[in-house]
Amino acid sequence: MDTIETRKQNEQNLKFEIVYSYYFEKFMNKFYSRLDKLILFILMVLAIITITGTSNIVIIGSVSAILIFVLIVSQAGARAQATKTIYQEYFNLYQNFADMDIDTIKRRFRAIQEKGNEEISRLAYPAQVATAQYLGITPDNGYKGLPRKLNMLEKLYVLFIGETIEYEFKKI
Repeated sequence: MDTIETRKQNEQNLKFEIVYSYYFEKFMNKFYSRLDKLILFILMVLAIITITGTSNIVIIGSVSAILIFVLIVSQAGARAQATKTIYQEYFNLYQNFADMDIDTIKRRFRAIQEKGNEEISRLAYPAQVATAQYLGITPDNGYKGLPRKLNMLEKLYVLFIGETIEYEFKKI
């Protein structure tokens, strides 16, 4: 009986890790995608201002150079595409969770993790909250609540990526 409970707990932990990884990569995808679009939009506006001649060209040129540097260094577009591929793989693994044995799932999970990108730490806790919400790990369902609410910076990141996290935090 004890081994059955242990196996079920291990499966639940693995399922949580897969869903968490899915949300984390999805959030990073949205972050990089929106960062790329925001920088390109600002560059377009600066180009329009330059063409109309309504501002100092030296200032506009300096700001444009800085934005282009950030765009090249951050590689936001490429990272957005890479994270999209990874989060889709996590989603497919979760969808087929019931059809595979635990060793196959672990092997595929490790293979996907090795493809991982640099992480944005401010998106880690929001991804954990989204995972708990998705899997129903809430105080209403008899689980211990998460230790804290999102802090202000995490809320801004979540707002920037356009996600809504509706987890009901336990009132202390």
